[in-house]
Amino acid sequence: MKMLNRREFLRTTTLSCVGVFAANNAWALNALQPVADPLGSEYPYRDWEDLYRDEWTWDRIGYAAHCINCLGNCAWQVFVKDGIVMREEQLAQYPQINPRVPDADPRGCQKGAIHSAAMYEGDRIHYPMKRVGERGEGKWQRLTWDQATTEIADKVLDIFEQHGPGQLMTHTGSGNLSHVRLAAPYRMASLLGGVQADIFTDVGDLNTGAHLAYGDPMQSFTSDAWFDADYILLSLINPNATRIPDAHFIWEARWNGARVVSIAPDFNPSSVHADLWIPMRPGADPFFNMSLAQVILEEKLYKPAFVKEQTDLTLLVREDNGRLLRQSDLESDGKEDVFFLWDTKTNQAVAAPGSMGSEKRSIALGDLDPALEGLFEVAGIQVRPGFEHMRNEAMRWTPEVTQEVTGVHPDIVRQEARYLAAAKKAVLLNGFNIGRYSNGMYTGWAQTLLLALTGHGGPSGGLDTSWIEWSQPKLLELALFGFKKLPRLEAGGLGEFMRGEMYRETIEHYDPVKLKERVGFNVDELLEMIKESIDEQGMPYYGKVKGMILIADNKFRRNKGANRYRERVLEEVEELFVDVNVRMDSTAEWADYILPAASHYEAWDLRSVGFHRFVNVFTAPVEPIGEAKPDWDIMALLARKIQDRAIARGIGSIQDGTVTRDLDRIYDDFTMDGALKTQEDAARWLVDNSPELDGTLEEGAKRGFFVLNAKGGPAHSPLHADKPMHPFERQVVDKEPYPTLSGRITFYCDHDRFMRLGARVPTARHHAGKDASRYPLNFYTPHTRWGIHSNWRSNKFMMRLQRGEPNLYISPLLAESKGIADGSRVRVFNGIGEFFAQAKFYPSLPADSLMMEHGWEPHQYEQRKPLNNVTATILQPLELVGNWGHLKFSLWKWNANQLAHESSVDIERA
Repeated sequence: MKMLNRREFLRTTTLSCVGVFAANNAWALNALQPVADPLGSEYPYRDWEDLYRDEWTWDRIGYAAHCINCLGNCAWQVFVKDGIVMREEQLAQYPQINPRVPDADPRGCQKGAIHSAAMYEGDRIHYPMKRVGERGEGKWQRLTWDQATTEIADKVLDIFEQHGPGQLMTHTGSGNLSHVRLAAPYRMASLLGGVQADIFTDVGDLNTGAHLAYGDPMQSFTSDAWFDADYILLSLINPNATRIPDAHFIWEARWNGARVVSIAPDFNPSSVHADLWIPMRPGADPFFNMSLAQVILEEKLYKPAFVKEQTDLTLLVREDNGRLLRQSDLESDGKEDVFFLWDTKTNQAVAAPGSMGSEKRSIALGDLDPALEGLFEVAGIQVRPGFEHMRNEAMRWTPEVTQEVTGVHPDIVRQEARYLAAAKKAVLLNGFNIGRYSNGMYTGWAQTLLLALTGHGGPSGGLDTSWIEWSQPKLLELALFGFKKLPRLEAGGLGEFMRGEMYRETIEHYDPVKLKERVGFNVDELLEMIKESIDEQGMPYYGKVKGMILIADNKFRRNKGANRYRERVLEEVEELFVDVNVRMDSTAEWADYILPAASHYEAWDLRSVGFHRFVNVFTAPVEPIGEAKPDWDIMALLARKIQDRAIARGIGSIQDGTVTRDLDRIYDDFTMDGALKTQEDAARWLVDNSPELDGTLEEGAKRGFFVLNAKGGPAHSPLHADKPMHPFERQVVDKEPYPTLSGRITFYCDHDRFMRLGARVPTARHHAGKDASRYPLNFYTPHTRWGIHSNWRSNKFMMRLQRGEPNLYISPLLAESKGIADGSRVRVFNGIGEFFAQAKFYPSLPADSLMMEHGWEPHQYEQRKPLNNVTATILQPLELVGNWGHLKFSLWKWNANQLAHESSVDIERA
């Protein structure tokens, strides 16, 4: 372009202004018109000024939060004019719990701030629709609610009559995390006996290492408890991107004197602000954690008193077979769940108090002083404390040995081990990516070992697993029909792996010899262990189904082997596929029927999941768009139609094992005989009947939230009125047993499979990665900052904050070797699939790895080929153990994750 000097610029702009002034109805004339008496009656009308005045006028204000799969749980004010949401703002009115600790205000992020735009975008579903072309063809016929629910009800009854109960999946995904929105489909699944997969493990979010150790992975801190920590370790978490409303507590703690360390393969937005960034190679975390344990043990930095009281490392292990010494080894009618320690005061074996089989419901040692070392004999059986087995394994992983795997210098390992051991209060924060590695269980287990060795538990710190399970008994009662009937609860990762036949891609992608070297088993052995878990250990998988009703689950976006998986599932559910959805996402596109759901601003509800004690209230500030309905109302309407059609067709109760499925009164049961017809009815019932909530729904709606009282505290942590909450305070302070087999933090597991795979005690294992296949690059996909999974991913405001299309992060070093420039269109591929994206240079990324933030919808990719097309998953067979104390199927607590970061790829310029 020709450069303009100042004189030419002014001449050009003046001519432009003349053109504007000459136009009819030019706003500029009004803008320049002099007003002699601004307060008089002759003030001219200038409509452009009203744009600014009207922005600050509204008809009413309501309250809501955004209950997609996000743990923020932030209260927002919703401003409504003419029935349209015109703006939203953070409420920022939560009370301060303790004047010495920063409050929770304000809570919110950029995703919440644009919800009023997202709910009116073009992908919003307005009406019930029926597919009239081939699945996925995009041809729809608009139906009335009566037409749609009648046809769906008849198909549901057909499935029951022709195939019996158990052939219908009624699954709600993690997009429904507010109370009523979650309870509605679970209650329907309970009445129909529908298959409901674990919403943690079907996406790979579960910290199984924490459950193995503590017996409950759902116990964490409220985020205000981070503030007074003096050591904070960020592992597999990037809170500045994914915990935006809570991250300030970390940096306030740092300002307060805490040392903050970030472990990540890349110099991410949280690492930027930490005292130390440790650039860990992807998937090497267990090796780093075990090297920390080695230093702590070698330098005798551990706290013996905590180890003796709180852990199972004092329990005696038989020398002959490596099993824990049990009462059944010593007595003919002895128990399998009573164990022994060696008391150094009386020099004899004593039953350890607090185990599952112990009559003493306390882990307090009293006068006992358990040995941590030594060889002893009990009734002719030679035994050693488990501590020796743990120490022998940990001593293998010196910082010098692990440096080759982690890339972390031994001096850094020793430095951080000493900081951790010296801390008065240490907090180790995990993100959900821990569950997406096959060695994630080992990572979590080793982390709990570090904390136990250094005496961090309860008020002195511990593990933050990014979740809190508040005590809300009436919510579960509502969702699970008073526990009188239950859904077919299924192991999530297992169900997806088997139903979608993902093992086909697993067999195709991995070299069997290399895979066994890396993870300890090959695919054939994995499939044998899966069969064993299902047949003998009670890990539930219900097989193929004939129909599917999905609620808030973008199944065809998130699952691995994406397009192949979708084809197999659609072939399986040939008789019925219903999607209840707010928007036309990548799963709704393939449905037979779409039912439009209300958004978060269009329904009554409650929300409590998150890192604080406030239960947010949704007050339905606006009516649903088009003919959309709240989830409870949709399930009630469908239940009404199933009941009416069942009566008309002469179908009554159908026996399903020990319960009956009363199809001819399913609406009466769902609504409590008409008491709970609407989402507002259900929300009011929860408030009126929940002991953890004080006041009425109207009182909560007036301020936008409730404050949980003491009865809302989790099972293992009291909720103090004036103090932050710490996990497992009842165990550390009050000496209550942990919900584990031994009643203590578990570091010795003698289950056959753990023994066979060399995992009796915490250790280090590789994930599969590039060394288990013939492709040279690791590929991992962390959470995006610009959406909550795929929600908001295509929003115009979110798109403007990034490159606006699927982009892949690549090291400039790797890019140079491949002839790739920043912004190049690239092809990422392996033997099972490919996808195309824009390359984005990221200098801190390892040169043997590619990174791509997940959540892009398949229809946003070229040729609709998403990143999951190249992902071959496996399962961790240890997570499928189902018959050892606390290691048994438990919804949201113990079953196998679907793994996302195991396969490898190559890249080329496209």
